[in-house]
Amino acid sequence: MTSIALAMIVVLAGGTITGCNPGTSTSSSFDWPSDGPPGGGGKLVVAGTTELASLEPGEAGSAAHAIPVMRNVFQPLLNRNTKTSAIEPLLATKWTPIDNSHWQFTLRQGVTWHDGTPLNAKTAAASLTYIWNPKLTYSSNYVSGKARFYAIDDYTLGVELGQADPLFAARMTMLPLASPTQIAQSPGTLPSHPIGTGPYEFVSWAPGQNVKLKLYEKSWQAAPGMFDTVEWTFLQESQVRAQKVQTGEADIALGTTNEQCKASAQNGARCVGVISNGIRYLRIDEYHQTTLADLRIRQAIAYAIDRKAIAAAFITPETGVANNPGSQGMVGFTSDVDFPYDPQKAAELVREAAADGADIKVPLSVKYRVDMFPNVADIAQTIVTNLKAAGLNAKVAAETEAVGLDQYRQTNQGKTIEDIPEDRGWLFLARTSSELFDFSQPASSILECDGKFSVYCEPGFTASLEAAKKLIGDERKAAMENLWKKYYAEQVPILPLTQQTDEYVISGRMQITPRADMFLPLAEARSLRQK
Repeated sequence: MTSIALAMIVVLAGGTITGCNPGTSTSSSFDWPSDGPPGGGGKLVVAGTTELASLEPGEAGSAAHAIPVMRNVFQPLLNRNTKTSAIEPLLATKWTPIDNSHWQFTLRQGVTWHDGTPLNAKTAAASLTYIWNPKLTYSSNYVSGKARFYAIDDYTLGVELGQADPLFAARMTMLPLASPTQIAQSPGTLPSHPIGTGPYEFVSWAPGQNVKLKLYEKSWQAAPGMFDTVEWTFLQESQVRAQKVQTGEADIALGTTNEQCKASAQNGARCVGVISNGIRYLRIDEYHQTTLADLRIRQAIAYAIDRKAIAAAFITPETGVANNPGSQGMVGFTSDVDFPYDPQKAAELVREAAADGADIKVPLSVKYRVDMFPNVADIAQTIVTNLKAAGLNAKVAAETEAVGLDQYRQTNQGKTIEDIPEDRGWLFLARTSSELFDFSQPASSILECDGKFSVYCEPGFTASLEAAKKLIGDERKAAMENLWKKYYAEQVPILPLTQQTDEYVISGRMQITPRADMFLPLAEARSLRQK
């Protein structure tokens, strides 16, 4: 067994936990015949959250709200089973590490992009060459180093890496393949007219209103009972989204609170809660700061926030406090670190820092993107209340999705960590995840000096992380775990808050199982068959 294969055993050892509170089930009514024409399910309406900023495959996924839409239009080579964490076939049916830097993928035959371009080794190589670009906002979460994609024969794709990469197969679950014909001939249409190989093809996008899709009947996944058309509407108020299911105006409501979800589980509708592979966290913008640069202030923030109470009041009573930048299945996850709620200790640390000259009168803004997740405004206000009780000058600062996302992307549009003003004082309330199930992913994004969401820069951390990335197996696991334990406990570069729980209200006229990665697999969705 190669070292790459050994490493993958470690990567796949963990899993995600899902839970649900079902309402009335009518699953026996979704028995469509296995033969017959695809579709027949009519129209599906999804009440989604905030607006999409772009439909471009290398950009759209940077907004969490785009993922459930775009993953039904685009597809990667491989898929992640979120129940077992195993990597499974999708556009590729087989994949093999030849050695530490060469891979081969056997592609699924009979697949076409929505513009008719056939999927083969040559076209897959062209599409992957485009998406493997660290300058693309979404792609930069998953690509690492150099990669050359090439055709070995009609349906065998070769990959040559510039370095050994034990996470390469995992990366191939996250990179969407756009039409190489579109990339070559009309790249300007990528942000507004996505063309993928998914079970649904793009119809239209009315910014601020909706995205419309239709079943791609030539899809290799097309089957009887699938919905013929899909309309994704964008509604800011979570209660309104839940009500749309109750009134029959929508079939799925995303981003509801636990209380709204449970209250909507009637008349055949059901509430499904999924503990995802992400966390909610507070990014402490300490670089170049006058107040947040003081370690005692960061420690005070960690002790001041009642994370358990926030989870119970604004998420679900079962939601756990997070002390890692990913779920329990992540390589590098450790249960040996914690900042328990201790308001007295927090106040003492603030007084101590002030006595040594720290300016605790500098305004600290708890920033968030409106409707980033349910009850985000209440969570932000609770954090502010906790910080004020510790003696800090805190306030809430809400931003629109577009403005907040731009501010959250620290290195977007030529910005660097050096550009942070000394008096900014931001504490960014956000969510992050580890789809690669490895600490190196969130660490590279939010903790390295040049991470696009990073406001932390410690050369020792970066050097240790780069060394840990080269390891495999138990050595990698131990190195990643020790790295997080050391810097979280000693530096508090970010503060994980809670697990991420997503609540879905699903009508009684459809069947679907939401995933822990927020992807709604519409290829698996079926409507209630009319008898």
